[in-house]
Amino acid sequence: MDPMDNELKKELARGPFSQNGFNDSLRKRIEERIDNHVAVRRPRRWSAWSAGVSAVLASALVFLFVTDSRPLPLVQQEAAEKPEMQHQPSAAAHAPHGPDWEASVRSALLIGLRSDAPAAENPQAPSTYRTVLIAPDRNRLQKTAEGEGILMPYKLDFWKIGNERKATGSQETYTLTAHLASVKPKTSGSADRRNPAQPVVRSEKLMFAGNRYVAVTQTTAAKTSAAQSPAPQDYVWVKELEQLASGRQVPAPLSEPHVALRSVFAAAAVPVLKELKPAPPSAGLGHGEPAAADLSGESWTIARKQGKWTAQLASYDGTANGAAEGMTYRLREVPLALPPSVVSHDELAVPWRDIVRVQPGAVDAFSSPNRDMVAIVTEQNIIIYPYADQWIPIPLMTLPLQPKESVVMIQWAMGSYVELWKRQVKTYLQPQ
Repeated sequence: MDPMDNELKKELARGPFSQNGFNDSLRKRIEERIDNHVAVRRPRRWSAWSAGVSAVLASALVFLFVTDSRPLPLVQQEAAEKPEMQHQPSAAAHAPHGPDWEASVRSALLIGLRSDAPAAENPQAPSTYRTVLIAPDRNRLQKTAEGEGILMPYKLDFWKIGNERKATGSQETYTLTAHLASVKPKTSGSADRRNPAQPVVRSEKLMFAGNRYVAVTQTTAAKTSAAQSPAPQDYVWVKELEQLASGRQVPAPLSEPHVALRSVFAAAAVPVLKELKPAPPSAGLGHGEPAAADLSGESWTIARKQGKWTAQLASYDGTANGAAEGMTYRLREVPLALPPSVVSHDELAVPWRDIVRVQPGAVDAFSSPNRDMVAIVTEQNIIIYPYADQWIPIPLMTLPLQPKESVVMIQWAMGSYVELWKRQVKTYLQPQ
């Protein structure tokens, strides 16, 4: 027993207190005893209590952060929408709150981009292309490689697609060519943004690059019976990648090797073609009776729409720019999902309506098959966000886009292919 406690008990065991109650000496000893209890025991009790409360509060905050019915509290959504946040990826990537989202990303994203020259500046200038690889590196998501052309995974290799320039006498052509990335092509010249020295009589533009197919827009200038100068003829084709092989002969547009819609969709395409009744590519070249409907779907393309690749069927029943000469087409949606032979991993993890609610400027979006990241495309940027059972609108990084630049290829690597792609893509895009 504490000596002070024993002394107090003896004092209290005596008869009635003198001076009508506690004397000064007893009061002083009791107050000292109380002070000792406060000084010695209270911090120990408070420390344990505060630690428990802190743990509960921390758990509650994490729960609210991750499992709220919204992706994040509205305040954080508004912060993510601010343009200045989109242009500061380093600050966003190292946000002081929440889990380390970057460390949870396990996918690599290979993006193909096409940049078109403004028509008002140079209507005949060819498009240019670049490929960017975004992948985790040292637990941080970053751009690990970038280079000219479209680097497309094909079978067990990478192929490179580019725009080749050919000049013959008084005219020029710009055609798409493809070759094994590991083999240096024999080409006559690459396309650039300079003004063509001669009139361009043929140009091609890549619209899509997938697993084995590519979609191409083609413009030719050919003299017609009623015009002295060449009139533009526009076409769209879906081709096997190897149909763009370097050194290929460039046939007349209607003799182009291509893949018909019916070849890809098989019997499912038949009722669609019967309903849409597309006019064939040859319909605009003659002036006789209307051509019969194209029930094979010879001319079609693949385009991005609200976060998905979609098939569009061309019908050649119009003239270019309303002119008497020259022929163009109308595109109509094909209500069929593209098969895996054309495109894979094309599921958007976040509903499109949620994307445009948080990012009203969104024009496209795509998400990884690992469901660990979501990319939102605006007119100016591609913004990468984490995904963990739901979309977390905290930007991890931002890839600035050039004016008039759009996405033509989206490819994903997972597992051991991430490191393999990082090595190979850097070798092919940034050769030493």
